[in-house]
Amino acid sequence: MDSGGVARSYLLHLPPNAARLKPTPLVVAFHGWPMSGGQMSRITHLSNVGDAHGFAVLFPDGYRQSWAVPGSATPAQQAGIDDVAFVRSLIDFLGDQYGVDSSNVTATGISNGGFFAQVLGCRLADHVAGIVPVGGLMSRNLAESCAPSRPVSVLEIYGTADALYRGDENTLSFADSLAFWARADQCTGAPTADALPDIAHDKTTVTTTSRTGCASGSEVVGYTVNGGGHAWPGGEPLGSVDEFGVTTQQFDAGELIWTFLSRHR
Repeated sequence: MDSGGVARSYLLHLPPNAARLKPTPLVVAFHGWPMSGGQMSRITHLSNVGDAHGFAVLFPDGYRQSWAVPGSATPAQQAGIDDVAFVRSLIDFLGDQYGVDSSNVTATGISNGGFFAQVLGCRLADHVAGIVPVGGLMSRNLAESCAPSRPVSVLEIYGTADALYRGDENTLSFADSLAFWARADQCTGAPTADALPDIAHDKTTVTTTSRTGCASGSEVVGYTVNGGGHAWPGGEPLGSVDEFGVTTQQFDAGELIWTFLSRHR
């Protein structure tokens, strides 16, 4: 499709029973930089999860394998690409063309795609009911201007062995990213923490943090992967362990997204 005078591409995976599921729930999955929608599909196994539970999965391709995130140095950001407009148009088109439920959309992504999911939570809340950034935090530049038009439920996943877990001069830490969304969603409940059972024995463990009492039934949840690297939990590694760290198998991020999506519209 054309967006802002630029030819854009995407992959759409519909579940086998999509004809009977209209309007079909949708997960939009954004790849990292440099990656493609096809690689995102392979790494996450989200198409298989969609087939099992009856939701569609959209894998858009970024401009020069990247997404525009304020304050970043990606090719898309440097070229002034309006990726928010691209995603808005794409979701609307799929709703008309394929019966996708444009009121039941969850945005997820890994790395640069996770950072971009944060952008959509800030700027596309009229289309996106929830975001699931994986290995992608809230940039400080974005936080300064983030004003969602309605509460957005947030599920963030991050490994303690990932480089930006504690943030830096350009990025909020994992804890501060969660706190930002708790304030944005006006959460009144105290955070509760739980440890998941160790089922994989892969030298990682998982601690969850939940904030409830948020506006319009939204919620803010964090999955801390202790010892986990820059990775999609339950999926294929992005590369070698030396470069990206451990890909935990304690849970499947795709299955987690489904339970999250099914709670929020």
